[in-house]
Amino acid sequence: MGDYMNATFVQRFFAYIIDILIVVILLNLVTFNTNVDKLNDLNSEITNYLAEYDPTNIEEVEKLMDLQYQYEKESVPVNVISLVIIFGYFVCFQFFNKGQTIGKKLLKIRTVGSDNKKIAFWQIFVRSLFIHQILVNTISLILIAVCPKNIFIQAYSILTLLQSVFIIITMLFVLYRKDKRGLHDLIVNSYVISERG
Repeated sequence: MGDYMNATFVQRFFAYIIDILIVVILLNLVTFNTNVDKLNDLNSEITNYLAEYDPTNIEEVEKLMDLQYQYEKESVPVNVISLVIIFGYFVCFQFFNKGQTIGKKLLKIRTVGSDNKKIAFWQIFVRSLFIHQILVNTISLILIAVCPKNIFIQAYSILTLLQSVFIIITMLFVLYRKDKRGLHDLIVNSYVISERG
């Protein structure tokens, strides 16, 4: 991989934290008046319900599923906006900024293709599908539009589990692989390199 040093887990982690904070701030600014009261009410209702929830009681399980499904339905506008912001920031901005987000720029790391070449748009897009939940969130939005409640809840649970497993494996790869590449890096043959001496 040339003379460049691969970015460490710590560099990547803190760059990601900075980027997530930026995305959350952007999302809050853009969705400031988008159905927030209804979502807050539903979230409070779910939280209060969980305080006395009995998972062995079928009626309580059904009510919790109803509340979660209703919450997901009400979240659709915010989730669509979130997808647009995540795509814009992690895919478009990073591509036009030569493989760097603001977090990566501050931590002096960059995403590159093989042989230290500029990363291609498709590589950034595919990496982001997996690591930034674009794929899972897109599938979830489609499922909520076309599936009944029970199928949606089951499919959403499976998708969330698969996404969590992918992220855990990716973190372990970045921590323990010599080349510090995650699954998403291996899929598209990309590297995250350090620009420090």
